[in-house]
Amino acid sequence: MASQVIAPQTVRTAGLIGLGAVGCGWAATYLARGFTVRAYDPAPEAAANARLFLTKAWPALRTLGVASLETPPFERLIVASLEETASQADIIHENAPEDAALKRDLLAQVERFCADNILICSSSGGLPPSIIQTGLATAHRVLVVHPFNPPHLIPLVEIIGGTQTSAEAVEWALSFMAQLGKHPIRIDREVTAYMANRLQFALLREAIHCVVEGVASPQAVEDAVRYGLGPRWAVMGALTTLTLAGGTGGMAKTISNFAPAMDSWFAALGSPSLTPDIQAKLVAASEQITGGRSIEEMIAQRDQNLVTLLQALPGAVSNRSDA
Repeated sequence: MASQVIAPQTVRTAGLIGLGAVGCGWAATYLARGFTVRAYDPAPEAAANARLFLTKAWPALRTLGVASLETPPFERLIVASLEETASQADIIHENAPEDAALKRDLLAQVERFCADNILICSSSGGLPPSIIQTGLATAHRVLVVHPFNPPHLIPLVEIIGGTQTSAEAVEWALSFMAQLGKHPIRIDREVTAYMANRLQFALLREAIHCVVEGVASPQAVEDAVRYGLGPRWAVMGALTTLTLAGGTGGMAKTISNFAPAMDSWFAALGSPSLTPDIQAKLVAASEQITGGRSIEEMIAQRDQNLVTLLQALPGAVSNRSDA
């Protein structure tokens, strides 16, 4: 890299470009860990929305033992211009919509103002980083650091470098995200939607297929994940689950016994397209599942349940709190 990246332990200020749901999630993560957050968002209500988000998110972080302060430290959340945000940050997180041209334009502005020894991290959920970094003078220190919703609670982050990203930048991001209390994983090959989104959308695609084909009710589809697949996947991944299905014979026994059946199941999976008709069916299915509850109420319940689950899951939460 042009300049040696600053040591992860010397980071004090996070610069956030965009204060939507992802940006606010990053803000909560950094503030709870004792960092200062500088943020830029052109929306006039961005600062007020961020404060509201933090107020609602803070109790969960307190319960997890991540944040020690009773209330969010709003004095450490500074919403300012893009120049002020980028020039005074020790790490940058770009949180713009999934539009490669928009992201490149923003990052071209960011790289004019930020120091030449910090990382510029995109929170993209599926754009290959090589596309995002194209044409940037600082492409060697641009990479994807993909969090999962809600970002302040879910530990996983995916680290993906582009063709021009230095190996040092990737290693730095892995180290720093672990220091931040996240569980970072390295994605070794650029693919659209990275890896975790590909896994979840494989399930989502089949869930949509089952709903639109009348295989089961929307609630039954939900229950199959919540009370069957979800608990099992919380304690072991899909490959471990497959290994244990073979008993003492492990993966080799599973494959020996079930390969023909598995191939037939793969072939039978659906491939729905989001036509207007299917979109309407999904909206109707959602209305059945929500049962008149507000989105705000469901988000609060989701966060409460996630806190309970994360507390019970070994290694899911780093309880080191600096706030």
